[in-house]
Amino acid sequence: MSTIGRAVINKIPEITSNALGDNKIELIVPAEKIREVITIIEEELEDAMPESVFGIDLENDQYQLIYIFWSWSTKTLVQLRVSLEGEKPEIESSCDIFPGLEWHEREVREMFGIDFKNHPDPRLLLLPDELDGAYPMRKRFTTDQSRLEESGIAPPRPRPKPEGGDSK
Repeated sequence: MSTIGRAVINKIPEITSNALGDNKIELIVPAEKIREVITIIEEELEDAMPESVFGIDLENDQYQLIYIFWSWSTKTLVQLRVSLEGEKPEIESSCDIFPGLEWHEREVREMFGIDFKNHPDPRLLLLPDELDGAYPMRKRFTTDQSRLEESGIAPPRPRPKPEGGDSK
């Protein structure tokens, strides 16, 4: 296990880890501990930088957030995996700890509908105002194809049905 992984788990024993390879670790973090874990990363890895935060829709109101931090001096990658659930999932914002997270959190909020509580600027970042609350990266989002013909873009091909009769 990496040094940062040990530091986090020693301070927060309920965190679990998965080795991802040399100097790469994934920490499974309960949502209520995200700020504490990110603070430890900021303190323990002096040049840690947030590389990305992205969401995953697992369907049935189950989501995951993946945070990726990188340290050039130690060549360490730390991936945090947080599970969230509900129609309106939420987690505390961490952009006051790492200001570079501000835009990542805004993007995840508008694409997945995951609210980052206490975020200083929750305005839309990428989508037009009329899509506020539509969450286009959720699997149940349906695309309005009414203007597809005038766009000149070929219509999407139907997805093949899975074999075995179990359709999801």
